[in-house]
Amino acid sequence: MFEQHLTADDMPLFTKLRMTAFGEAVVDIANDPQFDEWTFSQKIRHALGREIAARDERRFLKLLKASGTPNMAACVEDIHYLEGRTLNREVVARLAACKWVDNTTNLVILGASSVGKSYLAQALVNAACRRDYSAKYYRLDDLANQLAVYDRSDAARLKFLDGLHTCDVLVLDDFLTTPISSETAAELLNILASREGRGSTVVTSQFDPEDWYKSLHDAVIAESILNRIVSNAEIVQLDGPNMRTHATVIREAGDVA
Repeated sequence: MFEQHLTADDMPLFTKLRMTAFGEAVVDIANDPQFDEWTFSQKIRHALGREIAARDERRFLKLLKASGTPNMAACVEDIHYLEGRTLNREVVARLAACKWVDNTTNLVILGASSVGKSYLAQALVNAACRRDYSAKYYRLDDLANQLAVYDRSDAARLKFLDGLHTCDVLVLDDFLTTPISSETAAELLNILASREGRGSTVVTSQFDPEDWYKSLHDAVIAESILNRIVSNAEIVQLDGPNMRTHATVIREAGDVA
């Protein structure tokens, strides 16, 4: 009596067990001669490895989508190290390792418009999610608008704030590019206070921290916000060519090619 090999027809059983990648690997092993010399243990480890990798990828994509990052494709591997750019591979590799997240250290990414601050922040969100950290990404103006949508007693607002307070990485992009209201500043201070010792906050800004006061009406709140971000922060100063212009040149070259 011939042994009946597993086929694609057996996949519904694995899918029902939520082990689709494992099942696909088992079917491959059963029907591919290159696995004939493998031991049973080797085959099982191979199939389990496929399943674990698939689950890790699904977890990563779920975290990345939940972060709200505007560019889910941004990653440290695609950062360009152009002549004159102050960003180097060693710094990026160290940041991508996310020890700063482990230590709940903040990051302040400074630089003129179009030097790549936002892309670096988005790439670090990607890196953090790959290491199983939760993240939230907002332009500061968008965060202020989102907070204004909710009534103060709204349960949805409390849930929204809890997500900001407890996520491992909170990115505030375009920080204080334009002035914010006193109410928004007070809410921002509460968010930062709640995150102390719980998570890392990443700020990107065109202005140096000592200039943030210009966008805040209350000097006391301004001082508190500055201290809560900068006193426990690594400063990354970006300088170099206009990366939007560089990206346009790359796209046009690709179209020509």
